[in-house]
Amino acid sequence: MILDLLQATALLLALCLLQGGLARRYAHGGAAFAVGSGLIFGLACIAGMMMPITLAPGVIVDPRSVVLSLGGLFGGPLAGAVAGLAAAAYRLWLGGDGVVIGLTTITLAVLLGLAFRAGAARGWLRPVPLQLFLFGVFTHAVTLLLLAAVPGQTLAGVFATLGLPYLLLMGAATLLLGALLRDLERRRATECALAASEARLRAITAAIPDLVFVVDEDGRYLEVITRQDELLAAPRTQVVGRRFEDVLPAEPAALLRDALEQALASPERASARYALDTPAGHREFQASAQVIDAPIGGRRAAAILVQDITPNVAAEERIRKLAYYDPLTELPNRRLLVERLGHAIATNARTGRHGALMFIDLDDFKDINDLLGHHNGDQLLREAGARLRGVVRESDTVARFGGDEFVVLLELLAESADEALLAAGQVADKLLEQLGHPYRLDGLDRKCTASLGLVIFNGHDSGADELMQRADLSMYEAKRSGKNTARVFDPQMRTELADRLELEAELRGALGTGAFLIHLQPQLDAAGRLVGAEALLRWNRAGHGLTPPGLFIPIAEQAGLMPALGREAMALACEELARWVELPGATGLVMAVNVSAAQLYEPGFVEEVLALLARTGAPAERLKLELTESLLLTDIERAIEAMTRLREMGIRFSIDDFGTGYSSLGYLQRLPLDELKIDRAFVRDLPANASSLAIVRTIMALADTLHIRVIAEGVESSAQHACLLDNGCDAFQGFLFARPEPVESFRARLSASAAREPGAQAQVAAARGR
Repeated sequence: MILDLLQATALLLALCLLQGGLARRYAHGGAAFAVGSGLIFGLACIAGMMMPITLAPGVIVDPRSVVLSLGGLFGGPLAGAVAGLAAAAYRLWLGGDGVVIGLTTITLAVLLGLAFRAGAARGWLRPVPLQLFLFGVFTHAVTLLLLAAVPGQTLAGVFATLGLPYLLLMGAATLLLGALLRDLERRRATECALAASEARLRAITAAIPDLVFVVDEDGRYLEVITRQDELLAAPRTQVVGRRFEDVLPAEPAALLRDALEQALASPERASARYALDTPAGHREFQASAQVIDAPIGGRRAAAILVQDITPNVAAEERIRKLAYYDPLTELPNRRLLVERLGHAIATNARTGRHGALMFIDLDDFKDINDLLGHHNGDQLLREAGARLRGVVRESDTVARFGGDEFVVLLELLAESADEALLAAGQVADKLLEQLGHPYRLDGLDRKCTASLGLVIFNGHDSGADELMQRADLSMYEAKRSGKNTARVFDPQMRTELADRLELEAELRGALGTGAFLIHLQPQLDAAGRLVGAEALLRWNRAGHGLTPPGLFIPIAEQAGLMPALGREAMALACEELARWVELPGATGLVMAVNVSAAQLYEPGFVEEVLALLARTGAPAERLKLELTESLLLTDIERAIEAMTRLREMGIRFSIDDFGTGYSSLGYLQRLPLDELKIDRAFVRDLPANASSLAIVRTIMALADTLHIRVIAEGVESSAQHACLLDNGCDAFQGFLFARPEPVESFRARLSASAAREPGAQAQVAAARGR
C-alpha cells in the first residue's frame, strides 16, 4: 500500500512540473495564469484519484490533499477554487460511500492552503521546509480523522491501514512539492523583475536624446541606441560590428579609443570631446565612457554616452563674445583689451622689443550723434572701427574702449625705442587719415576727425593701467592742441594734469567765497561817447593773485563749473549795475555780461535772472546778455523761448563772436536781438585783409536789414577804428580805448567824465593816446 502511495505521489509531483512551464508562459501572472494553475492542480488530483488506495468499496485514499492545499497556498483563491472544483467533479463522478468525505477532504485541503497563504501574508507563517512538512502532516492527519468517519471505518482501523508512514510520506510530499512550487514562484518573480528592469532600461536609453553605444574592449560597436540616426557618422547597420577606426575619422576615433582604454583601466568614468561631420551637419560631441561590470560575449565591454553639445558650444561662443567683444562694432572690448595688453607687456619683456598703445577719441562725435540720431552715430562707430582694423596688422588689436573711444595695441614693433616710435607714428598718421575721410550718413557726407594719444612701452616698466592712463593723457593733449592730430606721451603731461586737477579743486573751493570779482572794459559809440561796459570775471586766487580767465575758464568748462561761475559773474555785474543808478556819469550806461551755454539751458535760468534783478535793484533795461553764436545752435527753440521771456522784462541781447558760428538767417530773424558783436578775428586784419573787410561789410548790411546795432571788439589800432567807422559800425571795444579795469577804476572814469564838459572828441583823443 505504501508503495502504491509513493507511485501516486511521484506522478502528482511530475504533473505539477507543468506549473513551471505555465509560469514562464504567464510571467506576469493574472487571471489566465491563476485559472491555468488551478487546472493543472486539478488534473494532478484527478490523476492521483485514478490510482487510488481503496480502503473500502467507494472509499479511496490518494495524495490529492497535498496538491490542493499547495494549490491554495501558491496559486491563491482562484487557482485553489478551480483545482478544488475539478477534483470535486471527478470525485462525484466516481461515487461510492466516501463521496461526502472525499468532497469534504477536497474543500478542507483548499481552505487549509488558503489559510496558510493568509498567515504568510501577515508574517505569521513562512513556506520554509519545516513549516511545509508540519503543514502536510497536519493536513493529512485531518484527512485520517475524516476517513474514520466513513461508515464501517474506525480511527484505529484507518491508522492501522495507513498509520504513521502515511503522515510522514504526505508531509514529505508536501515539503517537496511546496519547495518546488516556491522555487518556481521565485524564479517567475525574478524573471518578471528582470523583464521589468530591462524594459525600464530600454525605455530610459530610448528616451536619451543623444547616442548610447555599447562597445567591446576592441572598440567594436555591439549596440547603438539613438532616436537621431542623423547624428551617426554612418547608417546604424554599417556601424554595429565595426570598430571606431572603421567608422570615424582618425582624430575622433583616437579620442574615443583613449576614453575607452581609460574606462577599462579604471572604475572611474572617462570622457572625450570631439567634432564630426554628420548628415545633420558639423556637430560637437561630448562622450562619457563607463565600463560594464559583466562581460559581453566573453569580452570586457563599456557603455559610451555621447551628447550633442553643438548648441552649448554655440551658446558658449555667444557668451564669450558678449564678455570679450563689443556688440556694436564686434571689436574686442575693454576686458579683452586689458588681457591682451598684459600679455603684450609680458611678451615684450621676454623678447626685448617695444610695443605701442594708442588712445583714439572721435572729435565732435556727440554733435553728429545728437543732430543725426543714434542710428547714424552707431553706423559711424562701426565704420570707424572697420577703418582702424583695416590699417593695422592681424596680430595687432583694435578695441572699442567705450562711447566714441577706441584703443589700438601694436605688439613687437622694434627693439629700439626710436624705431618703434617711428613705426607707431606712421601707423598713427594712417589711422588719422582714414578716420578723417567723410562718412556717408543719411545720403550725405559727414566728416568726423579724431584725436590720438600714443605711448611706447617695453616690458614691465609700466602696468596696463599706467599705460592706459598715459595714452589717455596724450589723447587729451591732442584735443587741446586743436584736434585731428596725434600726441606722444611726455612725462610733462602728467605734471600739467596734476596742476589742472589742483587748479580745478581750488576753483571749486573758491565758489561762493568772494574770491571772484569783475573787471569792466568800456564800450564807446561812433561819436566816442561811453555807452557801457562788458563785465569780465577775474579770480583772486589765494597765493597767486589775479588769475587770467584764459587759465581757469577752460578748466571750469571741462569740470562743469560754468553755470556756477556764470552766476557769480551775473551777481557781481548786477550789483555793480545797481550802484550805477546813483553814480554820476553812469546814466544810461549798459552792463554786458557773458552767458555760457550750460547756464542758458539750465532749468530755471529765466527765474534766476529775474530774482537777481529784484534782489539787487539793477534796472533790467540796462542789462545786456552776450550769447555766443554756437551756443544758440545747440537748441535754438529753447534759446528763443528763454530770450523772449527776458526780453519782455527789458533785458537786451547781443550775439558775441558773430560770424564764427554759421548762424541761419532765419533763426537770426526770430531771435529778439539788440546787437551783433563782430569777432576780433575779423577786426584783427583790417583794413588790409580783403576777406575780413568783406565779412565786416556783410555783417553791417545784415544788421542794417534786421535793424540791429553792431559793436566791434578787439579794436587795437586807429586804422582798424577808422575802417570800421567808414563801414558804419555803431560801437567799439578794445585796447585802443581801454583795457579791462577794476570797478573802482571804472567808477573813477565815470566821475571824471561827469566832471568834464561833455565833448566826445576830447575823450576819443585821450583814448587813442593810451
